[in-house]
Amino acid sequence: MSYDFEIICLANSRKHSGRCIAGKIINGERQGEWIRPVGTSVSREITERDRGYDDGTTAQHLDLIDITFTEPQAPSFQSENHVIDDGTYWDKTGQGAITDLAGLVDAPPSLWENGYSSFSGTNDRVPENLLTAPRQTLFLIAPNNVSIKVSAEGAAFGDSKRSVRATFTYNRQIYSLKITDPAVEQHYKGLGNGVYSPAEISYFTVSLGETWDGYAYKLIAAVF
Repeated sequence: MSYDFEIICLANSRKHSGRCIAGKIINGERQGEWIRPVGTSVSREITERDRGYDDGTTAQHLDLIDITFTEPQAPSFQSENHVIDDGTYWDKTGQGAITDLAGLVDAPPSLWENGYSSFSGTNDRVPENLLTAPRQTLFLIAPNNVSIKVSAEGAAFGDSKRSVRATFTYNRQIYSLKITDPAVEQHYKGLGNGVYSPAEISYFTVSLGETWDGYAYKLIAAVF
């Protein structure tokens, strides 16, 4: 039995060969709850076809979107996941604005468990053995002291591809997380390697991604 949620799109990030879309419900009894639409393939990404509208355009940040789902995803630590009806177009019902986001900000005491860092990150991952129960894995936050670094983080290990990573503080804790917002990645890679201090950033959507090699990584899925 299918069901619909209408969301404001707060993430449209890279995931495998597709996208990870997420947003908050904008009406009804569950208003304000996060929803992460997931696809029907094994890897669960949202394809370009999945996020398409009837007019040929595709879902973007701040779109108001009515999406039809078939069921919640099988139990996972990502509590927000719902499987889309991939035979139904998504329906753009309106357009949100940056000014709408102040009323949607989350206030967790921390961005999940801290104290676990990758080679290039800071507090950027959670061990898989701590992820034994469903939990909230998406937050819209207002970061402080943001800097953005473009570099080939894996060069010492034979990987010359560049990454874009933001370092910031939240509740007096330092984080350094990869950015997976495609437009922001493209912009900063175009500026070349280096460290940048953007003044215009107000909000991040942060996501605790699926597990890989024993950890779930904290990602910046959208920059506003």
